[in-house]
Amino acid sequence: MIAPAPMIARQLHIFRPTLMASKVKRNAVVDEDDEEFEAELRELEIEKREQEALERGEALKDGEKSSESPSTEESESASQFQELYSTILGKTTLEKQQHELPAHTALFHLIETVTTKEQAQLIPEVLRQWRQKNLPITIPVSHKLIHSVCKAGTPETALEMLGDREKYGLSPGLSTMRQVVRTFVRGVAEAGEGTDEALEKLDRAFLTMALIPYYNLAAGDVLVYAYLARGSLAYGGDEGFRRAMVTMDEYLLIDRERDQPLNRKAAAAMVVVAEQLSSAYKTKGEAERAQELEKHMVSWKNSL
Repeated sequence: MIAPAPMIARQLHIFRPTLMASKVKRNAVVDEDDEEFEAELRELEIEKREQEALERGEALKDGEKSSESPSTEESESASQFQELYSTILGKTTLEKQQHELPAHTALFHLIETVTTKEQAQLIPEVLRQWRQKNLPITIPVSHKLIHSVCKAGTPETALEMLGDREKYGLSPGLSTMRQVVRTFVRGVAEAGEGTDEALEKLDRAFLTMALIPYYNLAAGDVLVYAYLARGSLAYGGDEGFRRAMVTMDEYLLIDRERDQPLNRKAAAAMVVVAEQLSSAYKTKGEAERAQELEKHMVSWKNSL
């Protein structure tokens, strides 16, 4: 059984809690995409409503569409994907000369056509050949690629590519890493409380967090901690509670060292999960932890 974020990180020697706050303040690349942040919060609210609907035993409208036959548009997209995929593979073999290589934009166009899990799982093969020919993979392409793979329902493929910088050469931003963590956490809720599948999804969410410093990104991201704590509570049981507790404890170490208050969006995300965890603390007889967390919640709510 894989330990929560702090323990994983220390075992991998990626970052340590005593250095977390200073890493946030030094030369890490900090995401400033406000629209992406806003979209994440909107999606958080949608997920909350969906989870409440599931708990009431109600069917979700989006889920009812899964049995429908593919539309003409989807069929055309699949055909376009296959054509672009075959073209890139054919033009990036080892024997191809410089003048035979595909345009640098070809990879971006391929990624735009990804709509299914099966297509997304073919992307690593394309990237390996692309890299062998020393073709560039830019930051926007990295972001679009991971976003498309996660949207297609296979964050495992995203984690595979992010886990080997030498082989795949991606340059993710902080919002990209959040996307992977969030997708795994969503999978925890979908897999069901206490299931093996849910635990596997949760483990991979924590592993994604442990990769963040490898890309020189700020290790103390509020949303990443909020997602991981929320995913742990969704997994449930003693293990889920333990992970949520340890994750929040580590974040509070960072919060105490923060020079500036959280912005409205970050505060809203943290308050949502903190309220859930505070309730769990009280249920478990951890009154002191609940009181300490609620002190921070007062500060976060002042930012709303």
